[in-house]
Amino acid sequence: MIEEIKKTSVVELDRHWTFIVKGHSDHYIVGQTDQRLKNIPPNTALIMQQPLDMTLKNPQVVLRANHQWVFVYIGEKLIYSYDATNKQSRPGLLQTTIHLPDNYRQQKLRVVTKTPYDYYSGIPAQIFIGEAAAVNRFFILHALPQFLLFSLCLTLIALMFAVICLKPAQSKKQLLSSLLLIGFIFLIGLQSLALNVPASALFDPITLSTLYNLTSILIPVFLTSYYWLRTNKYRQYYLYGVGLQILLLIFGLVSLAVGKLSLPVAMQIFSGFNVFMTLFTSAIALAESANDNRFYTICSPAIIMAAFVHCFFYIQLFAGSANLTTDWPLILFSGLMILISGYHITEEISVSYYQRVQQQKQLEQGLIMREKQKNLLETFNLMAEKEADEVDQTPSLTHFLYQMENYYQKKFRKQAKFFSCQFLTSPETKKLDDEKLTFLIQLFEKFLTDPIFGTIDISIQQKQDQLVIESKTSTLARHSFDQFATTSTMIEPYQELEQAVKRSNGQWQWQEKEKQQYFKIILDL
Repeated sequence: MIEEIKKTSVVELDRHWTFIVKGHSDHYIVGQTDQRLKNIPPNTALIMQQPLDMTLKNPQVVLRANHQWVFVYIGEKLIYSYDATNKQSRPGLLQTTIHLPDNYRQQKLRVVTKTPYDYYSGIPAQIFIGEAAAVNRFFILHALPQFLLFSLCLTLIALMFAVICLKPAQSKKQLLSSLLLIGFIFLIGLQSLALNVPASALFDPITLSTLYNLTSILIPVFLTSYYWLRTNKYRQYYLYGVGLQILLLIFGLVSLAVGKLSLPVAMQIFSGFNVFMTLFTSAIALAESANDNRFYTICSPAIIMAAFVHCFFYIQLFAGSANLTTDWPLILFSGLMILISGYHITEEISVSYYQRVQQQKQLEQGLIMREKQKNLLETFNLMAEKEADEVDQTPSLTHFLYQMENYYQKKFRKQAKFFSCQFLTSPETKKLDDEKLTFLIQLFEKFLTDPIFGTIDISIQQKQDQLVIESKTSTLARHSFDQFATTSTMIEPYQELEQAVKRSNGQWQWQEKEKQQYFKIILDL
């Protein structure tokens, strides 16, 4: 493909232009089309001309102009015009083909541009020339990367939706992050079409301008919103930047709706803000990766590199560069899209697999645990009866709880977990029924075997005809893949205990604050 492009007769007329500012006959500049001409006010005509000396059988010109009205002349003959009309008062993003007349040789090709936008004043039009068949082939070959990017975007969107459908039980945060990433990928696909010369022929200049400018504004908003959902420790600080970006977006959309701002101008305002936002995002990415955030640990090098290249690109524009052949923002966003979506999809698949494995383990462990709880219940009952017989007493709840405390003190010590337990019950209180005693064993076993619990403080008090169980536990910090994978399933232990309390006709209260949980369970005696 590269060889075919090199062999083509199509050339870009980017050198040896004579630039003239209308109304300033002494203002002649000989130069190239890759530099902006400075100090040209809006609505001032910029004339660029050069003689055509190549010989072509079926000559065709491709012209690209950035939000400018355009008039093309061969000699003194007007062969193409793109001007304001009653329906269209503002120029768009023009990409068009023009057939040259037979007598074009040795005549001057003259292109006159003017624009109402200050930012686009002084930007030369891009001109390509060649045989008609070669021109079509040239731009189709050059458009292949954009077509491939568009196909990749469609594939990634399909994969993302497949992941969402295969994993319906998602938290709101996970679902929102997936939808933001899908939106980000979709917008990149749209922008690749807007920059594709063959595909852009399907749209008029205003539609093309709207498509390009809107995607340029929204792509960073979707990306930074996704980044924000991925932050942990520094989420509040990053929210200031993302919130300001969204407020700026809302203000811009409202201004567009009431006609106080045009879309191309809004795009330039957002581009300036994005320079700050990329640097701010880099700082947050570094801080999060230092705090063992797995996403940022893997992705922060690419995020930081993209930020600096992005800033360098805008510095080039501010320095006067124009018609850059490489669209760095699209390349950078596409690279981030591949990296982030690859990480996201891999993570979702890994988490789904992890959860299925854990569910299977829980089913197997549940059978083992129920058998263990049954054996422990029999053991504690026998030991409580033995202790009561030694002092010639009737086995009571106190005897049973004392046997439990001795057993679990040793077990928690072996697990290197802090365990504190206080019992305040009447010695005359009879033992509970087997279902409620089994629940107490289940509660202690959960704290013992579940690795998320680090410290456990339990008190069991008898208040009139009720047994009040209060527990304060704290979770262990995690800095690995398990941190994300267990987030979706951490509520399950509490649901399991709540269901057991309800089966015993008891009352259940639970509160979580930061990394501590508070339980209060009331059982009837």
